[in-house]
Amino acid sequence: MLTLAGVVKEFGARRVLNGVSLEVAAGEYVAIVGESGIGKSTLLNVVAGLEPVDAGRIELEGVDVTRLDDDAAARLRREKLGFVFQAFHVLPHLTLAQNVGLPLVLRGVPRGPTEARAHAVLAAVGLAGREHSRPRELSGGELQRVAIARALVGEPRLVLADEPTGNLDPENARHVLALLRAQVKEHGAAGLLVTHSEAAAASCDRRYRLSGEGLAPIR
Repeated sequence: MLTLAGVVKEFGARRVLNGVSLEVAAGEYVAIVGESGIGKSTLLNVVAGLEPVDAGRIELEGVDVTRLDDDAAARLRREKLGFVFQAFHVLPHLTLAQNVGLPLVLRGVPRGPTEARAHAVLAAVGLAGREHSRPRELSGGELQRVAIARALVGEPRLVLADEPTGNLDPENARHVLALLRAQVKEHGAAGLLVTHSEAAAASCDRRYRLSGEGLAPIR
């Protein structure tokens, strides 16, 4: 599903990603652990085609992401990627259903199917009956469930999660991690979680530590 081969990313004289190589299969949920500032978010950005690489190759289902122009990379993100962020990034003026359905709206999916799919995914994350609520009415854990629903509404092939429990208390963090894992598995997507938390990483099938030398498996 996802292949990284010798990926290098530099910012000026600073090398942030140093020959990173990794393979993630469909249905597999993989954690990248590392300290703040080590390059975890940068890794997700290059996988998503948001940042160019300085060397190496990234393939998603056989498509070389590193060779795509801006328009093609944007289409790839819309059609094949789902994102879950630490800060939720829900839009306060939209209902939960509208927030979740936004990726489908951007694809040009008609209103009826968009609403039906948004309602179904909200139900899958335990928010049935809250479709017309506003974000201000929800707790942090509920908002993160909305973010997971939005990431999965388009049935992405790859889910990228960037510190998704960083703003949550331990109990809500456990619930969100279990939900994210279950949804990735159920949809047959590949999942890539980056986190500084060993506890969060423990929910994944495989774990790697990111350092200045690259990726090393955590046994």
